[in-house]
Amino acid sequence: MLILEKPFVSETLVKTAVEKQIPVLRNPMSEDIFSKGHCLNLLNDSEFVNEYKKRGRIYTMSENALGWIFENIPDKELLEKITLLKDKAGFRRICAGIYPDFFFKEVNTDELDRVATADLKFPIVLKPSVGFLSAGVYVIHDEKEWLSAVEDIKRTFHKVSSQFPDFVIGTHSFLVEEYIKGEEYAVDIYFDETGEPNILNIFHHRFASESDTSDRLYCSSRKLYDCYEEPFKNFLNQLNVVLKLRNFPMHIEFRYDGEKAVPIEINPLRFAGFCLNELQTHISGVHPIAAYLENIRLTKEEMWKGKEEDIYSFLVLERPADSKPTERFNERKFRGDMMDVLELRPLADPTAGVAATAFIRTDNSHLQELEHILHLNMHDYMTGA
Repeated sequence: MLILEKPFVSETLVKTAVEKQIPVLRNPMSEDIFSKGHCLNLLNDSEFVNEYKKRGRIYTMSENALGWIFENIPDKELLEKITLLKDKAGFRRICAGIYPDFFFKEVNTDELDRVATADLKFPIVLKPSVGFLSAGVYVIHDEKEWLSAVEDIKRTFHKVSSQFPDFVIGTHSFLVEEYIKGEEYAVDIYFDETGEPNILNIFHHRFASESDTSDRLYCSSRKLYDCYEEPFKNFLNQLNVVLKLRNFPMHIEFRYDGEKAVPIEINPLRFAGFCLNELQTHISGVHPIAAYLENIRLTKEEMWKGKEEDIYSFLVLERPADSKPTERFNERKFRGDMMDVLELRPLADPTAGVAATAFIRTDNSHLQELEHILHLNMHDYMTGA
């Protein structure tokens, strides 16, 4: 069961949905794709709900689809799980038993400028209690940066959040929490009918600096699975003792300091956004959404056979804020600068804030390429001003 929605549906997913005749909700997005010659298995609202009652597995391409689910799917337990996982403060309360010493505090947006900074233990992270991507996320090291972040929220956050429904990015409250040390990792998993977690993707979310919160670079490799699959699965098993999730996909972000994995947030009913999850398709040939819907279990040996020494990466290449609407991403220059571009997806919409996404492969002799990517000046890759 699949709900296609804005902002983007890849050709890879459309091809998979057509080949496997996955039931797809009939809505403006899916009808537009169907009208272009793609024979999707479209179901109207009532047909889709009836099919869900039979299958019990649903995937939302975008968080914009959650509104339809809340209005139409008569599954109280499912709706409660989504609500709980979308609420970052609620999620922290769930994890309190696993991480009893972790500091967090929920603050109403209109009360941020009245928070006593003397009570905060810097560094901290400030983010919307309900959020998507990195919108409204701040890493703060001192009182000066706190005041700057609060002022920026007053000035710009409502403009950014207005592009999404309130259940995607909430504007009513923010979460103040301690800065989680360690490298950041992201995982796409689904809990099967018995509640067992099945990991489909492990990504290393790399940053240019400690204050960087961008989504520029995610990397995956066999070495990554060897190091982190077990500790991440252990946490997921602990979490599901509380949540009791069944037939449920999610994207979860961790920081790992070498001893324990601490979750940053969870996104329910979907895997990584902007098609990052499709990095698995380039690695193994299996689409992770199809793996979830068909209960396919992938082992790291199957995923990485013949690619044990390679690094596969996904890039979100931001459109410069001061670029002109007529400027476009220079695909030729980008391909010429990379070792192996597996797939490139330019975004023509100048309001999207993203010039292109890319899937690339590197090896041990080209590791400097990944560091270079973190510091790309995107003005160098725009043309047609």
